Amino acid sequence: MDYDLLATFYDAFIDPDVYEEYIKLINQYTTRGTLLDIGCGTGTLSIELAKAGYEVVSTDLSEEMLQIVSFRAKEENINLEIAMYDLLDPIDYLFDNIIASMDVINHLTDLEDVEFGFTNIYNSLKENGIFIFDVLSAEYIDALDGYIENDDEYHFRWESHKGDKEHSIVHNIYVDIDGAEEMSTIYEVTHDFKEYERIFEKVGFKQLDSIVLPERTIYVLHKSK
Repeated sequence: MDYDLLATFYDAFIDPDVYEEYIKLINQYTTRGTLLDIGCGTGTLSIELAKAGYEVVSTDLSEEMLQIVSFRAKEENINLEIAMYDLLDPIDYLFDNIIASMDVINHLTDLEDVEFGFTNIYNSLKENGIFIFDVLSAEYIDALDGYIENDDEYHFRWESHKGDKEHSIVHNIYVDIDGAEEMSTIYEVTHDFKEYERIFEKVGFKQLDSIVLPERTIYVLHKSK
């Protein structure tokens, strides 16, 4: 998975309605305090939440994404902590709230990794902490097979085809950089929502809410005693 090539036009693919749903849920279920944003992308949610008074740590696997987050935070005079982080690594600190928006969980290649990631998050939440994440539906993933887009503004070509597992998709993005074409590959997979629910309940989370959108479901989970 390589998002570095996509950092400059990442926001063009983000549905603002999903971010709006996150803001509503965060306002409804969390209190101000520390918040870890896993897979923050270019930092849209991180910056909005920092403005609202959360102590935000923004993480991503892409160094280019984090550079954009840092630039945006400085431009808006926002104080953020920024770090590279892989969801499969233990987290060394405890947070009041954790979010993983925009397909982050769909980058985990199997259910064992999902359980491992959820366990890391559970162990890194304070008592009564809140975890909010989303996962794409199988129908949406399957419908992406054969998707092709050519973008003249950002000089890229996007092609998607079915992956090696059920309900998986491989995105190949070809970017023209100074006349030379470079390729980035992104792999996503999803599972029946009941599988995610089974795993987060096994880990110890209690579900507080879920919001069903056309292409994904957003879950709100609580770490209780």
